[in-house]
Amino acid sequence: MKRGILRLLLITGVFSASAMAQINCASGTTASTKLICEFPFSTGALTNDTALGTGSNSASATASAQAVAAGLNIAMASQVTQLPIASASAGTVVVFKGGVPETFNNLGPILTDRGQTIGRGRVFIGFSASQFVFNNIDNKPLGNLPFAYSRPAYNGSGNLQSTTYTTEGINLSFKLNQYVGIATVGVSKRIDVSAIIPYERVSLGATTSSSTNYVVDASNAYLFSYNLPPITSSGTANGIGDAIANVKAMLPSGERASFAAELNVRIPSGDDQNFLGSGAWGINPYLVYSYLAKFSPHAKIGYQWNTKTELTNLTSTAGTTTSAGAEKVLPGGLIYDIGADYAVAKRMTLAADLLGSQFLNTPTVSIVNVALTGVPSSVLQGQSPQTSTSVSTSYTVNNVSAGLKISPVGRLVLDGNVLIQINNNGLHSRPTPLVGISYKF
Repeated sequence: MKRGILRLLLITGVFSASAMAQINCASGTTASTKLICEFPFSTGALTNDTALGTGSNSASATASAQAVAAGLNIAMASQVTQLPIASASAGTVVVFKGGVPETFNNLGPILTDRGQTIGRGRVFIGFSASQFVFNNIDNKPLGNLPFAYSRPAYNGSGNLQSTTYTTEGINLSFKLNQYVGIATVGVSKRIDVSAIIPYERVSLGATTSSSTNYVVDASNAYLFSYNLPPITSSGTANGIGDAIANVKAMLPSGERASFAAELNVRIPSGDDQNFLGSGAWGINPYLVYSYLAKFSPHAKIGYQWNTKTELTNLTSTAGTTTSAGAEKVLPGGLIYDIGADYAVAKRMTLAADLLGSQFLNTPTVSIVNVALTGVPSSVLQGQSPQTSTSVSTSYTVNNVSAGLKISPVGRLVLDGNVLIQINNNGLHSRPTPLVGISYKF
C-alpha cells in the first residue's frame, strides 16, 4: 500500500514536471484563465484601448508587466510551497527509565519534528487546516502597488502614430486556505516514512485605481490625457498542492536526547499556474534534535534545493510581437527552527518556535520612478510617476509560532497554533491560525 502511494506521487510529479512550457497570458490561450495571469495582466496591458486607434499594439506594454509578474509569481510560488505545516511526529512517545518503557506525557512540537521515531509497525495519521491572508510583499503593501507601462499605436502603413503611457495603482488581494493530511508509517525501530498531501484553495484578485493615460505623438509632443475606469479581475482555484515524501532515520541517541536525519522530497503535483504548486522539484535534507523532559528543547537545520520552474517564463503575444521570459531555479536556501515544548499538565503541552527560511537570489519587488517622455511636468502636477519592478536579492523570512496541544483520550491529540511573521521580507501574511487533529495507531 505504502509503495503504491509513493509510486503514484512520483508519477504525478514526473507528469507535472514534463508539462512545463512557456506560459502565454494572451487572450484566448489556456493560461489566460489561470491565476498566474491575474496580475498584472488585469491592468489592461493586454487590452486595446479604442481611444488609441485601430493600430494600437499592446506587446510593448507587457514588458514591464512581465517584469513585475515574474517577481510576484516566484515570490508566491517559492514561499507558498514552503509554508510551515503541522508536524509528522506523534504526540505520545515512549521513554525508557532504567530500561523500562514508559509513555511520556510531553506531546511535543506542532510545526516541527522530534528526533524520535514512532516505532516499528506504528501508524500516525494527522490533519491540519490553516488560512494565510497576505498583505504585503517585500515590505510593499499589496493594496497599493504603483504600476506604469507604455503602448505604441501605428497607422495603416505600419508607422508609429502615437505612444500612450499609463499610470495606475494596483490593489492585489491574495489568500490561501490550506488543508494538510499526513500519514507516517514506522518501517523499523529507527526509520519512519511519511506522505504529506496538501489540499489548497487560492483566491487572487486585482483592481486598478487612479488610472490615467498620457498620449504623445510620434515626435513625443504631448497631445492629451484622460482617466480610465477601474478594472477588476479575480479568480479562485482549488486542488491538490505539491505533495511531500519524507524519510526519517533516527541516529544513535540517549534515553532523552535524540537525533535524526531526515529527507523531504517535494513533488510538483500541484497546478503551479494557479499557485497550487511550485512547478519545481524540491529536496530538503535536514537534521533534528530533541530532548525529552517536562521542558523539552528542540532544533532543526537543513537546506532547500529546487529545480527550475515555469512560473518565471511568462510569454505574451500581441499582433506579430512576442515577448518571453525564461525558466529559472525556484529560490531555496537554509531552513532552521529552534523552540521548546512544555508539559503544563499530564495531557497538555505548550509549544513555541522560531522558524526561518532563506531565499537566495530571488526576484523581489522594488518601486522606482519612471519618465514619461514628452509629458510636461505641469500635466503631471509635479508628481514623479512610479512603477513596481523586479530586482534579484537574497533574504530570510522569520516566523514565530505559539500553540497548545491537548490529548483528551488515548493517543488522540488536538492542537491549535498561531504563526506570526516577524519581518517584512518576501510575501508577508497576517497572523495565521492553525488547527489540527492526529492519532497514533
